Amino acid sequence: MRRHFFFTVLTLILITFSHTANPEDKAIEAGVAPAEPVEESAVATEENPQESPGGIVILDGVLPEGAVTQGKWDWDASLRYNEAKSHTEPPANGVTEHSYRMPALDIPGNVNVEQYIYLDPGDPPEGILLRFRFESDGKEGEIGVYREGEQEVFIFNDDEAVIYDGTLPEPGNWSKWEIDPDDLGLRNAKITGFSFAVYGGRVNWGLLQFAPPKKYKDNSQPEAAGN
Repeated sequence: MRRHFFFTVLTLILITFSHTANPEDKAIEAGVAPAEPVEESAVATEENPQESPGGIVILDGVLPEGAVTQGKWDWDASLRYNEAKSHTEPPANGVTEHSYRMPALDIPGNVNVEQYIYLDPGDPPEGILLRFRFESDGKEGEIGVYREGEQEVFIFNDDEAVIYDGTLPEPGNWSKWEIDPDDLGLRNAKITGFSFAVYGGRVNWGLLQFAPPKKYKDNSQPEAAGN
């Protein structure tokens, strides 16, 4: 009876121990690796922005095939965004503008236009303007989006289509300029060119792309236009 009682107590002790053992030890005994600690994802900032998955590149360090340029284009390899050289032009008083035309490009559904810009902290501009050239219903047109500092510096004709989009970003960092094609009435249009205008100072223009409105923490590179 004592021996039977002893074995009964010992069995209960072993069962209790097995339930209180370290879960990682049990996982190793079962041949399953213990779960790794979850690391927090890095937060994208204006100084180090990240692109969304599924981005479609319009312009990034090289002009698209078939492009025809106007104005003074300076490709700057010393100031790069996304490892690609940026484009700019010499600073001047008043408005400077360079542009290009290209074969018609459809605007995908549910995307915004993203333009990355760098304002020279040593010679910041007073205003910047991104102008879209487009085709819609067999007609050509233009519409611009602009941002200014404390003073109004751009002067537009009454028949020019332009939209004010707020104040200038801080100089000295790459900033994302996000534009909704619906705000410009371009959702069913085809893009045929862009103009990059600056009032005073110097701006470097980096990646220009279509991208989903919501940004994801992702290290994938944008897809090239036409792919």
